[in-house]
Amino acid sequence: MFDAKTRAIVVVGAQWGDEGKGKLVDVMAERADWVVRYQGGANAGHTVHIGDHSTVLHQVPSGILHPGVRCAIGNGVVLDPETLFVEVDGLVHDGVDVSGRLYVSDRAHLVMPYHKLVDKESAASKAIGTTGRGIGPCYEDKIARRGVRVLDLAHEARLRALVERGTEHANHVLAGF
Repeated sequence: MFDAKTRAIVVVGAQWGDEGKGKLVDVMAERADWVVRYQGGANAGHTVHIGDHSTVLHQVPSGILHPGVRCAIGNGVVLDPETLFVEVDGLVHDGVDVSGRLYVSDRAHLVMPYHKLVDKESAASKAIGTTGRGIGPCYEDKIARRGVRVLDLAHEARLRALVERGTEHANHVLAGF
């Protein structure tokens, strides 16, 4: 799989999750320079076993568990800041060096609390079986260009306007349930 000619390997799932992508990436990550997550959100996650230790990851690419491997979270990912911080804190607590190895695109969209609320209410009213983590509503806001991106955190006025617009939209959606 890895030889002198291999420059990139892409793992793509075609079954909407749960096909074992994370486990495959983890096996390949041992010999990779970079592991990049290009889309998705903090879904059910995957468990990585190294020695006797198990780590559950939802947002951080599993390559972070392999020394020297750099990891990136791309702009196609909808990032849950709370989940990301909990994961990074847990990794650091477990002795994983993330410094200078974890990169986040400033164009990645952020899952906001109102996304989770809309997702949970939508799942309850339509029985569509989502994880309730706000991933679908966040992607909807991304496509509609009303979502909050990482780079917006540095611009207070823009951030405020986007959050107000997102909240108004979420309230409108929730009123329909």
